[in-house]
Amino acid sequence: MSPYSFPTTISARDIQRGYKKVFDTVKKTKKPVVVMANNNPQAAIISLEMLDRYNAIVEEYELWNMIDQIRAKNADKNEDEVMKDVTEAVEEVRQEMYEKTFGRS
Repeated sequence: MSPYSFPTTISARDIQRGYKKVFDTVKKTKKPVVVMANNNPQAAIISLEMLDRYNAIVEEYELWNMIDQIRAKNADKNEDEVMKDVTEAVEEVRQEMYEKTFGRS
């Protein structure tokens, strides 16, 4: 059997009548339920575990997207120069943090 199957659907009216049963089913099966109104999908009810996995995937995607943007922006830069600039910037931030914490030296 394929791990991908057509999601279970339920009408919005059935949700109003028996939301607890739907929530229990989603929690037990860990499979989403699509809520339909006028034969159109309106929302999905998913388990907290699935929501956590989704959020982790989105976070990782955004991180890699940011890395790709930085790489593209710096494609024409010399690696040694970039490292020097980054090191200088880190030292500036460290000095600012030190001064905020311990006062000017």
